[in-house]
Amino acid sequence: MSSIGPVLVTGGNGFIAYHIIAKILEEEPGCSIHCIDVNVDRNRHDTPNVHYHQGDLASPEDVERVMQIARPVTIFHTASPEFSDAPVTAYRRVIVDGAHHVLDAALKVHTVRALINTSTCGVINDNHTNLIDATEEMPILRPPQQQRVYCVAKADAEDAIQAANRNGGQDVCGLLTCTIRPDLVFGERDAGTLGKMFAVARQGKSRFQMGDGQNPYDFIYAGNLADAHLLAAYALLKAWSKPPPADASARVDGESFHITNEEPWLFWDFQRAVSALTGNPTEPRDIVVIPKWVGLTLGFVNEWVAWLFSGGTKPANMTREGIRFSTLVRTLNGEKAKRVLGYRPRVGVQEGLERSVRWFMENEKGN
Repeated sequence: MSSIGPVLVTGGNGFIAYHIIAKILEEEPGCSIHCIDVNVDRNRHDTPNVHYHQGDLASPEDVERVMQIARPVTIFHTASPEFSDAPVTAYRRVIVDGAHHVLDAALKVHTVRALINTSTCGVINDNHTNLIDATEEMPILRPPQQQRVYCVAKADAEDAIQAANRNGGQDVCGLLTCTIRPDLVFGERDAGTLGKMFAVARQGKSRFQMGDGQNPYDFIYAGNLADAHLLAAYALLKAWSKPPPADASARVDGESFHITNEEPWLFWDFQRAVSALTGNPTEPRDIVVIPKWVGLTLGFVNEWVAWLFSGGTKPANMTREGIRFSTLVRTLNGEKAKRVLGYRPRVGVQEGLERSVRWFMENEKGN
């Protein structure tokens, strides 16, 4: 197995990046790793060969500066604003413009061989329709079908990165790219989805359920997602300097891969499992079912109240998008990643939840 270093991780202080870096250090302890992020004070690895650089992907100067310092062979492109909290302008500046800035700087530095892009399965889902056993062949959605600005931006970035594969042609020594599409990611240091579920559990509110609760969902533990990223990186580096394989079904570069834990859970069972691990189990008789239409109505009212009181600057705590998100079926077909990358989830959902909730309990403010 060849070295993947030096490595550059965009969004290097995010929680997914933290797990990717941990996996690199496990595989190659001496690997030189550089990170670019707007906030370099969180999720740090206290290791001398991991270097953190403050910078904004929306700034081509920042990206080029860090790229020239790192001179990476491999780039893990994970940077993205938190999809539920960021202002709309941040999506295009960071996700789309940032992707172009990374690609431009990578071509200038002449050292990069592999770029692994972290996208989302949301690019093929409109957040209104159930997604069942979805494969990578499903089309990327565009407006008006796709109304989520975050997903439109992710799709545009994915297009740009895939188009840059082999420098847009068949160049055997050109930059090789691929895209990883996870479903709902959770793990230690996840201040987004799992952090919010943990807060709900600690408040004793996990008894509330939107919809009938019979919607299976694919989750992915961040440690398993990191495994998939490294498998993709090694596969791209192995393919570098070689023409595309005759068997197109074995190709890694220019491809997208769905990554899951391969064990769908009912969405609301997942939330209640978090609650149980915090010491607040919910008995079936205590579950309060709120019909989906009621939730959507409450979300609409909350959105307008938040808009009125904040002048449109702060999102509502409850939104129609969030209600839809928690009541849809959303499962992925992960056969391509298993066949081409050799990916297998090593940590089950239950074990991943136990690890994650334990971390939140140990790091809860006030403890």
